[in-house]
Amino acid sequence: MLVGYGCQTVPEDWHVDEKSACGYVRVYEIYSGELEYQDSGGCRSIKPGTICLFPSAAPFSIRHNPRNPLCCTHLHLDIAPAVLRRLAVLDAPEDSLPRRIFAALRISAESGNDRITEQLAAAFEEYCRQQELFPVLDGGISRALRAMSEQVRKNWSVRELSELAGYSESYFIRRFRAEAGASPHQYLISCRMRAAVRLLWDGSVSVSQAAEQAGYPDLKSFSRAFRRHYGLSPSEYRAAGRLFP
Repeated sequence: MLVGYGCQTVPEDWHVDEKSACGYVRVYEIYSGELEYQDSGGCRSIKPGTICLFPSAAPFSIRHNPRNPLCCTHLHLDIAPAVLRRLAVLDAPEDSLPRRIFAALRISAESGNDRITEQLAAAFEEYCRQQELFPVLDGGISRALRAMSEQVRKNWSVRELSELAGYSESYFIRRFRAEAGASPHQYLISCRMRAAVRLLWDGSVSVSQAAEQAGYPDLKSFSRAFRRHYGLSPSEYRAAGRLFP
């Protein structure tokens, strides 16, 4: 499911620091720029002309050279209950299916055509699933991931989630962290943030309504959580009118 998208050159101070698993996949078709990606396995330079899928279930960071900034078309995809644990780089030829999808995505993103962009993003996601880029998880953990993703307003307890998964609480917590790269609480927060971003990006509800629908009892706690997660307030995000890679 598409969370957000864009096509732009990032500002000088842009960077990504996912200290825990973010729960969604960033996808960039990179046109220009110098990028350095780092995770627990070390550093890697990423070159233009590739389509990169960044992990949903592992911490990582991305830096760019401000003198040669990142320019890309990007998608944020919620692939729950699947996950992506490692960076995937598609060095696909120009006439390949993923590159053709992204050629159309660039046009639809630049024109702001949300409906077509969502359909193209779904087509790319299906391509990735057919290529087995998104691993199939343990059935019990998948049920828990799907439940949290679909019911973000619910204050899920470990007991409820472990019962849903069919495991003891202690085993569920260990298995969940191993599969999803985050604790159940961290994953629920990421689900709520993705739901909030979709609402703010869509523009059909107020910030207060977005907070309520994302599972927060008041605007203050929502704004605090949103700023901690994205580095700006919900109002600042909405005023910016776009989602950075």
